Amino acid sequence: MGRNQSPTQVQTFSTFFLERKETLLENHLVKFIRRRHDYLLVPVFLLLALGLWYLIINTSELPPYILPTPPAVWNKLLRTIQEGTLWEHTIFTMKEAGLGFLGAAIFASTMGYVLAKSQLLEKLVAPYLVAAQTVPLIAIAPLLVVWLGFGIASKVFIALVIVFFPMLINVILGIKLVANDQRELMRSYSASYWQVFSLLELPSALPLLLSGLKIGVTMAITGALVGEYVGAYKGLGFMILHSKQKFDTAEVFVTIFTLVLINVFLYGAVSVLEGVLLAGRKREESL
Repeated sequence: MGRNQSPTQVQTFSTFFLERKETLLENHLVKFIRRRHDYLLVPVFLLLALGLWYLIINTSELPPYILPTPPAVWNKLLRTIQEGTLWEHTIFTMKEAGLGFLGAAIFASTMGYVLAKSQLLEKLVAPYLVAAQTVPLIAIAPLLVVWLGFGIASKVFIALVIVFFPMLINVILGIKLVANDQRELMRSYSASYWQVFSLLELPSALPLLLSGLKIGVTMAITGALVGEYVGAYKGLGFMILHSKQKFDTAEVFVTIFTLVLINVFLYGAVSVLEGVLLAGRKREESL
């Protein structure tokens, strides 16, 4: 403390700096909330959902086999994890969806590129593709199970079919968005076919391709579940049907929450991949 400063002045300065520090912290907190409000909405939504859940149970007095309590669902989750049944069914469904998604990505990318490069072939094939999409998948799923069996093959094929068309459309649109004058410019520099594809067509179509992946990765889970509903001996869809037959609603809720977490994780993983692959383009657009 300086000789000319009284204790009252020091206390005043300390109070000023403390108030200034609290104001800066509040400003940083407000800025953080404004930048990350979408992340903060998740716990708020969960709390509201839990509150509504408890309210419905307390006001309606529904029996547990119709609407279980949150603690009952949590205990069932812990029990299925300890027994290993939830993990076993989850791995099986993700295996079906993963193989179907991978097959759809390969076939849709190949066929989409070929159709985008040939207008004649697109006109010939497009009506049949559109007609195939008008048939409800749930209507032909029993036939696919009969033809391919109750094993993993029928579920993989159903997941492939449900993912194939949306990804195909995105691939075709992505390749068609490449301007012809850009292709001609690269050809004028004697660029090879591979160079045109890797340096021009693929980077230009990448945003739409990644959008197709984000749609397909969640639809693949839906396709696997459709196949399991029709006929299966393992998987989350089988787990839901088995729980429903036992009137074990808590286990149904556990399975539904597991499916939600899987879809959120897969969608987020593709979103992260999209951010990494398109980071350079976003920096160029911001300049």
